[in-house]
Amino acid sequence: MTRVAAVFGAAALTSALLAVPALGPRPALAAAASCASGPPPSAWVETSVTVEERGHDTAVLRSTTWVGVPRDWAGAAALLGATTTDGCLLPEGGPSSATMSPDGAEVVVRSTEETPVRLYGEEWAGEPAGLWSSRTSGRTCYVALLPVPADPPPGLARARWRAVAVRTPDSGVRGVTPLPSEVRPGHTYVWRDAAAPPRVKVALRMSARSAFQRWTGSRGADVLTVASYLGFALPYLLLAVLLVLLRRHSADPGERALVRIMLGALAMIIAVETIMAVLVLSGTAFAAHLFGLTDMGAIVILAAPLCTAAWRSAGRRIRRPGPVPTGPVPTGPVSTDAGPTGAGSTGAGSTGSGLDTLTGPAFGGVVLAGAALVAVSGLGPLAVRHVDEQPNLTLVASAAATALLLTGAAWVIAVRAARVPDRRTPRAVRALLRWSVPGLALLTLGFVAHAAVTGMLQIWANLPRVVGSPFFLLENLAYLMWPLVVLLLLLLLRLHGRRTDTVGPLTAWLVVFLFVVGTIRWPSTYAGMPVPLAALAGLTVLPLLLRLTRRAEPRDPGVSRRRLAVIVEEHRALEAREKGLRRRWAAGDMDDAAYHRENEPVVERIGRLRGEIGLDPRREDGLTPLDLALSRGPGGSWWANARLASRYASSVGAPAAVFLIWATWSTDSTGHDGWLDRLREPSGFYGLAGDLIGGLLIWPVAGFVLGALWRRLPGRRGYLKGVVPVLAYGAATGAHAMVNNLIGQAPVRGSLVRVLLLFLVLTVVAVLMDARTLQTRPGGLASRLTPVAVVYRLGTAGSGIALIVAQAAAILGLWTQLRHGIDITSQVDTSTQAPPSTDAQLFQSRPGG
Repeated sequence: MTRVAAVFGAAALTSALLAVPALGPRPALAAAASCASGPPPSAWVETSVTVEERGHDTAVLRSTTWVGVPRDWAGAAALLGATTTDGCLLPEGGPSSATMSPDGAEVVVRSTEETPVRLYGEEWAGEPAGLWSSRTSGRTCYVALLPVPADPPPGLARARWRAVAVRTPDSGVRGVTPLPSEVRPGHTYVWRDAAAPPRVKVALRMSARSAFQRWTGSRGADVLTVASYLGFALPYLLLAVLLVLLRRHSADPGERALVRIMLGALAMIIAVETIMAVLVLSGTAFAAHLFGLTDMGAIVILAAPLCTAAWRSAGRRIRRPGPVPTGPVPTGPVSTDAGPTGAGSTGAGSTGSGLDTLTGPAFGGVVLAGAALVAVSGLGPLAVRHVDEQPNLTLVASAAATALLLTGAAWVIAVRAARVPDRRTPRAVRALLRWSVPGLALLTLGFVAHAAVTGMLQIWANLPRVVGSPFFLLENLAYLMWPLVVLLLLLLLRLHGRRTDTVGPLTAWLVVFLFVVGTIRWPSTYAGMPVPLAALAGLTVLPLLLRLTRRAEPRDPGVSRRRLAVIVEEHRALEAREKGLRRRWAAGDMDDAAYHRENEPVVERIGRLRGEIGLDPRREDGLTPLDLALSRGPGGSWWANARLASRYASSVGAPAAVFLIWATWSTDSTGHDGWLDRLREPSGFYGLAGDLIGGLLIWPVAGFVLGALWRRLPGRRGYLKGVVPVLAYGAATGAHAMVNNLIGQAPVRGSLVRVLLLFLVLTVVAVLMDARTLQTRPGGLASRLTPVAVVYRLGTAGSGIALIVAQAAAILGLWTQLRHGIDITSQVDTSTQAPPSTDAQLFQSRPGG
């Protein structure tokens, strides 16, 4: 009880100390320092403030002030070498520059400050920007010059206020006091030649979007919490429902075990958001974090997969029979009809990878290392709250241990999900396990290091909360865990590909979720409210398009791909010969007997070829071997098609990935130098990391979806099959952009570029798939593309014209966007944005303006 009372006493004392400065005058406007050389005998002031939307979702207060003092004033010389104000002429702390007037009689000091308009917090708390301040009350935002009770800096006591201006180009004005000397277009108000600082106050009408953001930040905290939780977790929850249905209808033990692993991974990802929502709604978030319960909960979430894997491995060794069998020992792994064993299977013949290979001291070392990480991560933050000895180093060590725990948990989930005999594990799965785990470790540790460095470089040298709390660190890193879900979905679809040659309803839904998670994703906000609109639109549009364009899967020809390609080539040659004979007979060059004598063997051979692959020999079904081959694709199953298309898309999409990453990192949401500005923020690392992962994974995932749905997509030529996924992707991103434009929040630029890039990549992949389907002999790329060029009839009026026109239109669209300076993530059109009007246009009387 004594310790609890001490903690509450310390919290009360800290709150009181923090509240005392808030009750006093605003530090930016107070006369914190007197003039060392005394106030200047005379001075003049010109100041302006602009309230404008930055990125269409953040209001910014930008003030610019000029102060002129006599050259012979004792403090004038110190102004010329200073880079910040000292509180004599302007509020302390702001950047400033000083220059000589053209006639050399005055020193002119210029100071510019910018601050976001505060929509949250206390009703009457203001945000200062130089000599100006803003506050919000209800649906009104007030901008004032030297608000009461603040006084002007001591150096301006005898100053003449030559010009004061307020510009509000994006906001409606409710009232202006006092009456301005001049009113200009664009809600610009100017006051001139005042002996004393005019008590300017402008009441701005807050937009509906800003009012909603203020409500969600103050009175609507519970609503915002629920929306934030659903915005992040709803697609995962829908996927969990699908997995439960799949587990209920599946009889494969390996598949059921993999479903259990996936459900556990989804629970680990959304657990932190669930805890946060429960604590906020119950009002116990502060107390739980104060006593370290939230951090311990995060550690338990991460330690659960490690402990479960270690316990199951130990249990299997305990149940392993002691005596050595006398019979012959099998040298290979035992395979069953059920497929690979999942994470929860207990096959004795499994020779999987991961924790099952750890025995003896290695197993004990892993357990001890995990226990040490749990202890450091769990007890470190609690010790910092009670022991005041180098807290920053302890916090960084705790965050690093948490990042390693997250890496270990993801590794255990991925390895145990793919625990199959090595000779049957696909090379792609082994590559993902080999590179994704070290990559995740470097990513999480890099996030911790970046947050610690940027936090220490701030003015107050405070570490951000993502470093000081494992709970908040895990909350941020949860947004980067979707690649693990992509990997698990691929493993689950691999099991389906082994057992079935057709795409069933549940398999199709898994492919749809893979498309949404891997290409669209969903963390998006609208007027400050997170809603997974793009993901929900993708989950709706893609199944709807598949249903509207539904076609029966082509029948199994019963021959190999190469034999089918040979039949296609021979069939096309026979049809061309038959057409030539018919043309000669119609022109009178052949009599009936000669025509029948030469044409009957051709028709008979065509019938035998069609019967060999299951088509009607009399050609009454309207299908040709070419249609059958292109509709089925080059693979013997949908999984083979998906794997081949994914490999093609990885190569073809490499230039697109480089371009997207460059364009995403080049500018931020406000049109500034993106990656530099974003890396200055402690939370900017995982945003850039998410862009990097998304730019790399979107292409193989999109190719996999195209190949998996190849036999269900419409079109008898491959380049038409990519239209459906491109339309679904365009509808999802288009819905996001449309809602943003309707509410006036932020026009999502770059959506058209992404859609065009996806269309180009999938079209090229489809052409390569058709080329592989029609390949009859080994050779280079030219020999592979020759049959496709003949089939598409390039250079003549045929189906190839549509391909050429579509590709040319997409390239032209990309060129148009690039020519106008496209910024993929920018919310501001920097290509057509006019430069802001300078204050020199307002202050005509300022010398040298």
